[in-house]
Amino acid sequence: MQKQNNWGVSYSIISFFDGALKGHTRVASHKRENDIQFLIFKENGDFLNVLLVDEYSIGLAAILRAKAEFPEIDYIVTGGAWNGYTPEAKEYGKRNGIGVFNTTEFFGALNWDNPKEYHQKDNNGAPHYAYKNP
Repeated sequence: MQKQNNWGVSYSIISFFDGALKGHTRVASHKRENDIQFLIFKENGDFLNVLLVDEYSIGLAAILRAKAEFPEIDYIVTGGAWNGYTPEAKEYGKRNGIGVFNTTEFFGALNWDNPKEYHQKDNNGAPHYAYKNP
């Protein structure tokens, strides 16, 4: 297993994510590869291939880089509830079958049968996304 990554994701972010997966009731098992790639097997038999990054605001360029470096991933999660993504990155993900989430959203999405469709809701029930300016 690789001990470092070119994405600047710290061990503390990786360790937090790994530990949270171990404690999630919908995760049957998971395996970490390439330092920041997680292969997650849900209790219902679904398989998720996740890349963990740590960008305050992940943009479209980072999404494209991630897919070029890890073509098999179908989720990109930016570590921390304080992180988010640009509207362009989220829309690109939706159009191309890539779930783009911050950590809080992702752990909520694991409870859904189709995690890529997960979104939080505001007080009026409308979708709420973790949009951040670049």
